[in-house]
Amino acid sequence: MAKTNLTRRRFLQLTGSAVGLSALAACVPAAPAPATDTGSAGGAAPAAEPGSLWVLHKQDFHPEYNEFIRQHIVSFAEEKGLQLDVAYTAGFAGTGADIQKVAAAVQAGEPPDVWIDNINPFQLHQLGTLQPVTDLQQEVSAKYGEPNPRPKAETFLDGEYVGVTLHCRSDGGWARRDLFEAANIDLASMRTYEELRDAALAVSDPANEMWGWGMTVNRSGDGGYLITRVLHGWGATWVDETGQKVTIDSPEAVAAVEWLVDLYTNPQWEPMLPPGVLSWTDTSNNEAYLGGKIAYTQNAGTVYAKAVADGLEIADLTMYDVPKGGPVLQDFNGLGGMYLHLIKGAKNPQAAQELILSFFEEDVMKGIYSNAVAYAVPGYSTMWDWEEIAGNPISTALKDTALDPSGWTGLAWPGPSTAQIGAVANSNIHTDMVANVINGQMTAAEAVKDAAERSIQIFKEFGAAGE
Repeated sequence: MAKTNLTRRRFLQLTGSAVGLSALAACVPAAPAPATDTGSAGGAAPAAEPGSLWVLHKQDFHPEYNEFIRQHIVSFAEEKGLQLDVAYTAGFAGTGADIQKVAAAVQAGEPPDVWIDNINPFQLHQLGTLQPVTDLQQEVSAKYGEPNPRPKAETFLDGEYVGVTLHCRSDGGWARRDLFEAANIDLASMRTYEELRDAALAVSDPANEMWGWGMTVNRSGDGGYLITRVLHGWGATWVDETGQKVTIDSPEAVAAVEWLVDLYTNPQWEPMLPPGVLSWTDTSNNEAYLGGKIAYTQNAGTVYAKAVADGLEIADLTMYDVPKGGPVLQDFNGLGGMYLHLIKGAKNPQAAQELILSFFEEDVMKGIYSNAVAYAVPGYSTMWDWEEIAGNPISTALKDTALDPSGWTGLAWPGPSTAQIGAVANSNIHTDMVANVINGQMTAAEAVKDAAERSIQIFKEFGAAGE
C-alpha cells in the first residue's frame, strides 16, 4: 500500500466495500465471551485466551460439504481442549464483504485465527492480513506434491506462500449428456464457443422448455467467467504478462464483444436462450440446470455435487465438458482452490497451524472428496488414483483441467494475480463492457475503449503503469 497513491479507504472501495474503514472496524467487538459453535449467525471475536481458537470458513453452495468441514474443525478443537468459535463467513460478513471485514478485524486487533475460503488471496495479501505459511505448504507438498499450477499462482506471492491449498474446486462446462448424444453431437471433440453455440441451438426445444445455452453475461461470477474466456479465446487479454499494463483495447477484444452481443441479440440464436437469461445471477443457472430446463451451463462443480447429494436423476445424465476457447486460442485451463489462511495477529497461531495441517490426514481428505463428489478434487499432483476420485468419471475428467500448465487464472491471465486486476473484476468492468453494447449505449469499439480507460485509472491508483 505504501508504494501506491491509493488510500486505504479507496482500496476498500475498489475491492468491493461500500462502507468506510471506520464503519468496518466498528463492526468488530472488542472482546465478547467465546462460544463453542456460533453457527452461521456467529463471527463475534472470541476472548483472547491461550486455549481459544476462532475459525471462519466459507459457506459454500453444498450443505454436506459445509457440514463436513465444520465437524472436522469442531472435532479438532474438542480433541485439543480448545474453546472454539467457528462461523461461516456468510454470517461474519453481515452487510460488508468478507475481505473488508477480515481486514478491519486485523486492524482492530481482534482477528480470527484461521480463514478457509476460495477468495483469491492477492487482495488479502495486499491489505496485509495474511501471515506467510510457506513452512506449512512445504510440509503438505512433501506428502502430496506441489500445488496445481493455478493454486500455486494464487497463493505464492512475493516469494512466500500466503495460503495452503486444501483442494481444487471443479469448474467448467456441465452438459446433459443424453440430449447431446441423442443429437449425435460429440461435445468433447469441440474446442470453440462457436461450435458449442451451434450444438446448443441443435438440442434446444423451447416448446418443451429446454434451452441449450444456459449461460449469462450479466453481472455475476459466471457471467464474468464466460466473457473472460471468450476474450482470451479470441486472442484478447486484459493485461500484459507483467500484470502492470492494460491491454484490452484491441481489435481482438472488439471482435470478441461483437460475437457475444450477436449471440444474445440476434434472433437466430433466440431459441436456445432461456427466458430472462440476461438478468441471471450466480444461482440462476444452478436452479435452471437442476430443474431440467437447460442443456448446457458453465458453473462450479457444486451444480453436479448437489445433484449427487440429493439423489437427483440428472446427476446420471450429466457430463463434464472442458471449457471452450475461440478462433485464436482453444486450450487454457486451471482450477482455483479452497485455501487455508493464517491471519496476521492470530491469538493462537500454534493451534491454528495444527488445525491447518490436520486437514491433510488421508481420512480427512477422503472425507472431503466423498462429501463433495466431483466438486472437491485434488489440489496436488497426487491423490488422483484414490477411489474417491478415480471411482467417479467426472472427477477423473477434471484432472487435465486441474493440472493444465497454463494455470489459467481468469481475468488476470497471462499476468500474475494483482490487487489492481482484482479491483477491475470487482468493479464489473468486463461485464459492463458487454452490457453497454447489448443495451445500445455504445458500439463494441467504444465499450472496449471505455473499459480500458476505466481500468487504466484503477491501475494507476494502485501504483501500476496502466498504459
